[in-house]
Amino acid sequence: MAAEALSTMKVKRMPVSDQVYETMKNTIKEGIWKSGEKIPSEMELSEAFGVNRLTVRMAIQRLVGMDLLESRVGDGTYVKEFSLQDYMGKVSDFYLGPELLDKICEYRNTIEIESARLATERSTQEDIAKLEEVCVCFEEAKKDYLSRLNRETCDEDNGLKHLVQLDVEFHRTVCEMSHNDLFVYAFDMAKDLLSSYIENSLRKRITSWKEKKTKGIIYEDMHRGILNAIKSKDFDTCRQIYSDMVNYKKYI
Repeated sequence: MAAEALSTMKVKRMPVSDQVYETMKNTIKEGIWKSGEKIPSEMELSEAFGVNRLTVRMAIQRLVGMDLLESRVGDGTYVKEFSLQDYMGKVSDFYLGPELLDKICEYRNTIEIESARLATERSTQEDIAKLEEVCVCFEEAKKDYLSRLNRETCDEDNGLKHLVQLDVEFHRTVCEMSHNDLFVYAFDMAKDLLSSYIENSLRKRITSWKEKKTKGIIYEDMHRGILNAIKSKDFDTCRQIYSDMVNYKKYI
């Protein structure tokens, strides 16, 4: 058994370029190189590490790709302030595949529904008035968007983006009504991903809204339902409506 254990304890050799990269990354992580600070030149770093400049350049390029460093032409390389929100925004530019959509759905069910629960307990009259205002703006924008959707003058993308902005503002307001700053912070960190998710969901719901409008059926307004449930402190109803709303598979 001892011999078998030893066989798994071999020290793996790391390429020199990886060693330089890891050292530089840890230097940033530990705050030795501070945000906004200019790091030593390639020549200085190559001499300090005892490697050639190409090896240093490769490490810098990797760190630039991670948004930890920023190269400024004719000036040098600086430590870039890391922003999780910016990072999430870049991720949202990629296709929202089923796996990511499922994760965002879980995220919303955890953060937003818990925020809604707290909102039913803690919201003030001022909170309710603000949510009412956002809700009315969303309803009016949705009505206007649907009425113009089939016209040649309708800018479908701009109209949808406006709807998404108002939808995001509604949910952020619910988070604010929890009176827990960490929930608001968590929402803001994932705001760009959530916006992409909401846009994805709205595109599917629009088809359903149009079909119901053609048949003379009034489409359900879940935002209004959430608002009314919070006002009446009915979390069970609020949770059910929220669950239906954040489920992107509902209209697939």
